[in-house]
Amino acid sequence: MWLGVHAARALRRRRAATVSVGLAAVAALGWLAGPGAVTAALLDVGWGVVLIIAQEIVAHVLNALGWRFAFARKHAAGLRFPELVRLRVAGDAVNYLTPSATIAGEIARAAMLRGRCAADVAAASIVVAKTAQTLAQGFVIGAGVVALGARLSPGRPAISVLIGSAVAIAGTVLLLMSTHRGRSLAARAWPWLAAIGRRLGEFVRCHPGRAALSTLMFALAYAWGAFEAYWICRFLHLPVTISTALAIEVLSITVDGMLFGVPAKLGTQEGGKMAVFAALGLPVSLGLAFGVVRHVRELTWAAVGVYLSSAALRSRPAGPGRAGLAAPSAS
Repeated sequence: MWLGVHAARALRRRRAATVSVGLAAVAALGWLAGPGAVTAALLDVGWGVVLIIAQEIVAHVLNALGWRFAFARKHAAGLRFPELVRLRVAGDAVNYLTPSATIAGEIARAAMLRGRCAADVAAASIVVAKTAQTLAQGFVIGAGVVALGARLSPGRPAISVLIGSAVAIAGTVLLLMSTHRGRSLAARAWPWLAAIGRRLGEFVRCHPGRAALSTLMFALAYAWGAFEAYWICRFLHLPVTISTALAIEVLSITVDGMLFGVPAKLGTQEGGKMAVFAALGLPVSLGLAFGVVRHVRELTWAAVGVYLSSAALRSRPAGPGRAGLAAPSAS
């Protein structure tokens, strides 16, 4: 018990330290960008931040549709769509607030589905939806690379960021897999991954249309992020083209993916947007203001998601089995 209390205290200290470092980083970035320019830009947004927060419901609805299509038709018919929207928001909040590489939210969603559908059905839907979402992200990033290529020459920093990111990620994976620890980790994970692969393959064979629609909905949700970027820039009195807004969003996704270990994107949201705006030749001070506005939107929806998560777990009906991803079956 003493060890448990000690671990809890250590966790609280780490969280407090992370928050302190993140806030200090935001303050330092504000000083570097010019506090006057950043403050003026944020004042230009004004009450527009309410509309920016509200528009995110479109992305949540599209993501929920992507998840709904990850169920077989007979299983989807037994689930209310508003409930799927609530669980998507709740799971996204868990992903946002924990450094889990977006895994914790999927486990939370499976847990919150307990009693609403069979455990294996819930687990299968999580696997299919996560795969479709990853594939959709790849499609959107590919479209963004095309937009960047049309806007910039290969020597410009934004292209260098994309190429450098891809090389860094690939190098890290290869280095991990070349070590003994990496080989043993892959060996332990292989049966679980193989079971997931069989379940995913079975769904695609039996429901190819629903798998395609799931991927399309997630792709539209990612594309909506470019619309949000366009809208925020307009509120900041920075008129940009659609291709530039898409470039901002693609580079933002890249930076966020590299820094997923920072909970709530403390400091990385603002710093990342400054780097993205600098790479695209846009005012760095507006990049920081852009990051602050988006952070406000994310934190607001994270708070909503935490409330919905606790409410869903309290109200879930008793089910015969326990939903989860720990031991996927081959069926």
